[in-house]
Amino acid sequence: MADTYKGERVVFVLTEADVKVCASQMGLPEESITDDVLEQVKKGVEWGLECWSEVMKEAINMALKG
Repeated sequence: MADTYKGERVVFVLTEADVKVCASQMGLPEESITDDVLEQVKKGVEWGLECWSEVMKEAINMALKG
């Protein structure tokens, strides 16, 4: 895991390209992902990951069992 951000190793990142791939899978054109849409998506993902520590704990447990 070589990716870093501010000197820390990165565990999880989503990019604009990831959003556009998902939009494409939904049958939406890439042009539909404007800066405004991207900002709203960012807010939605942040809201959806409010319980990120619970997700992280479960992922750690699963990794240690496997």
